[in-house]
Amino acid sequence: MKIKLIIIATVTVFLFSGIAIAAVKFVSGDVIVVDVKANTFTIKTSGGDIICEVSPKAEIKSGKESKTLSDVKVGDRVIGRYEVEEGKRICFGLYIIKTAEK
Repeated sequence: MKIKLIIIATVTVFLFSGIAIAAVKFVSGDVIVVDVKANTFTIKTSGGDIICEVSPKAEIKSGKESKTLSDVKVGDRVIGRYEVEEGKRICFGLYIIKTAEK
């Protein structure tokens, strides 16, 4: 029970750190595509697939460890925060909550 509370608290702090709440959107689901060359990833959600471009300032984390887009794998369960800029979803934070089964 304590572990779940710690994870929820960590994710909440991570997602709400240093952001302007009005324009920020959140997404969660399973990663189905990672394109490191295009600097994008796609998340499968209950409402459909979401493609996000990763901001150069994005924080990608798994637990307390900092990660890069190349560390994100198909099948990872994630929570992300993004803003829509010029019709594109720009991801500023991505938290890996469960890594893909190997």
